[in-house]
Amino acid sequence: MEHLTAGIREYFKDFNFKENFKGIASNVRGDVLAGITVAMVVLPMALAFGVASGLGAIAGMWSAVAAGLIAGPLSGSAWSVGGPTGPMTIQILSMTQTNKLSDGSPDLVFVFTTIALAGFILIVLGLLKLGQFIKFTPYSVISGFMTGLGVLYMLLQLNPFLGLPGVKSITSAITELPSSLAHASPVALGIGLLTLFIVIVWPKISPVTWLPAPLIGLLAGTVTTVVLGLDIPKIGDIPTGLPELYLPNLELLEKAFVPAAALAGLCIFDSLLTCLIVDNMTGTHHNSDRELVAQGSANLFSGLVGGLGGATNTMPCVVNIQSGARTRLSSITMGLVLLSFILGLGSLAASIPLSALAGILLKAGYDILDMRVLPVVRRLPTSDLMVFGLVVFMTVFWNLLSAMAMGLAVAFFRFVKDQSDRYKADLNQRDEDIKQEEEDLIFSFARDYARKISQNGANMREVSGRFEHIVRDRIIIVRPHGPLFFGAIDWLNETVEHLDNKDVLIIRCKWLDELDLSGAYALGDLIEAANCRRVAVLTAGMSPRTRQVLADLNELSRLKDDYNCTHFNEALDIAMQILEKKSVEIGAPAHKEPVLAVR
Repeated sequence: MEHLTAGIREYFKDFNFKENFKGIASNVRGDVLAGITVAMVVLPMALAFGVASGLGAIAGMWSAVAAGLIAGPLSGSAWSVGGPTGPMTIQILSMTQTNKLSDGSPDLVFVFTTIALAGFILIVLGLLKLGQFIKFTPYSVISGFMTGLGVLYMLLQLNPFLGLPGVKSITSAITELPSSLAHASPVALGIGLLTLFIVIVWPKISPVTWLPAPLIGLLAGTVTTVVLGLDIPKIGDIPTGLPELYLPNLELLEKAFVPAAALAGLCIFDSLLTCLIVDNMTGTHHNSDRELVAQGSANLFSGLVGGLGGATNTMPCVVNIQSGARTRLSSITMGLVLLSFILGLGSLAASIPLSALAGILLKAGYDILDMRVLPVVRRLPTSDLMVFGLVVFMTVFWNLLSAMAMGLAVAFFRFVKDQSDRYKADLNQRDEDIKQEEEDLIFSFARDYARKISQNGANMREVSGRFEHIVRDRIIIVRPHGPLFFGAIDWLNETVEHLDNKDVLIIRCKWLDELDLSGAYALGDLIEAANCRRVAVLTAGMSPRTRQVLADLNELSRLKDDYNCTHFNEALDIAMQILEKKSVEIGAPAHKEPVLAVR
């Protein structure tokens, strides 16, 4: 019982959320200021995503509040900041459009049940520790994702920076750029440039290191706009009011499971990739499983209060880092600030100019670019360059999830190809290493056999040479080793072509550690091909595990029981007896006695 308790305690050690609060008071001033700055950045995003989802601006606000007050304290990274994201908003919009009541309005109970269920799924996946698999993401994918996001965010902020309405797609941002430059608002552009200048220069000249540059830039842009009474686009009115409670309808769970799983998948990729970017920028390591539980809890709460689904968001995280945050207090502060806006203080942020926010986000977008890779991108290995370029292109022009999936797929196949090539190289090297051993055994058998025949008057040297030649010519030996997996079986398929004019196939399994389904079937196909050509198949040194796998798959039945040998010597002895039976003449009339075995 004690061992069980200790095992459970060890398993759940990663979910000791008390660790998140250690040192939370060590940087109060810096974290609070960073939280206020991040709240100003998240605010327009939350409003925009709420409207875009079809559920209203208030839904985006509650999602951001949940991200700050629920996910923030539980998160797997001290700089993790969440909220509604583009991919999840699109998925929720699809749900609102396809699930309507009889009066044509969206089925809000179904939508928020789905969001809450997505949160529950995330919590379960986190507790099962499935988030750890993100650590297998190749750096070429992470770097491509970072660079693509940086380019994407900068392009999307150009119109607000110029005082124009935001574009709906990256293609529009590029194709409409000449028109946007021609119709830019000089006043809005001036405020944006002022903010951007302060964000860049402040850290270099300010003696007050604890004041974050983005907050100073935002205050300067806002004060200038208000004092001069500038007529440029601003955040505007912020919706207020208490949330409406939406209890999940258990009867809808089956219908909601598939879209909820899709939302959970979007959240996983978005959140964990962002955490990898944060790790890269801060030199730290996040806890993926804890992050999934945190985001799941926030989505569960958001679904209950009528909020959008959310995930860890790259842009606010970068601003959080730039603003000097060190603990999760910054995320909590963000949640409290946004909550105060909903509860009636929204007028305090209504006058913030969008071009000032765009100036902050342009700098954040630039900082996301992987400047470790970009200066040497032309010297990257070809395979890494291909993955990097593909992920950047798909992140900018397609969508984040497709970019991630495609990048991982290409990197995976590249890895399998590299492992396959390495397997073949190791196989060839092993063949060279053990060839002398096999040559010695064959020579020894031929010599013993020739010695026996020479007793009848035959020339021993001549008979030994001819017999050794026949053995080499009519026996084929294969030596699979290590894990025989799907990426390393093509050489077995090629072996089939060499079975013609052979009498015996010996499969040395001494170095075969493991095999998957593809490897087992490839081995079975080789044996069957040999049987069809009337080539006797012997195995030597097969481990009990390998034998069990082949037996479970009904592949072992292709072998004769007495042809499963423990040692290679035994297999070679049987092979020579088979050759003796098939030989019509070996320098003399066929010899009827069995070949002598090596002792």
